[in-house]
Amino acid sequence: MFIRRAKEIVQSNDTIEVLYKNEPIWIEHVYSETETAYIRSLNNDKRMEVPILDLVENENI
Repeated sequence: MFIRRAKEIVQSNDTIEVLYKNEPIWIEHVYSETETAYIRSLNNDKRMEVPILDLVENENI
């Protein structure tokens, strides 16, 4: 995923499914300067900072 799209998802009123390592996550914040995102796992509520390039938008919904 690119930074621009991650920011669009964070600002969107829609629910957009995003995956990190094939697990559904919620993007809580995007850090442009480090090209990372602070995310929360929807499976176990774990929070972490990960590279934005490792996030995948699920477009098959």
